Amino acid sequence: MAQCECGCGGDVSSGQFLAGHDQKLRTSLEQRVGGLLPLRALVEAAHSYCAGSDTEEKFTQIVRGIFAAA
Repeated sequence: MAQCECGCGGDVSSGQFLAGHDQKLRTSLEQRVGGLLPLRALVEAAHSYCAGSDTEEKFTQIVRGIFAAA
């Protein structure tokens, strides 16, 4: 058996989450970065950096700005 990916410690027999726990993980991530919009900004910044559109310096500034505000 695998453990639920939300971090609750529960075991799942199939899939990655216990029923409804994918939302627990999303909510936890949103809280850690200060809401849904900062989470979106973080994902977009990572995507842009990995695509080669932004420098590491710009990516780092964005990430630090998001977590400083959280």
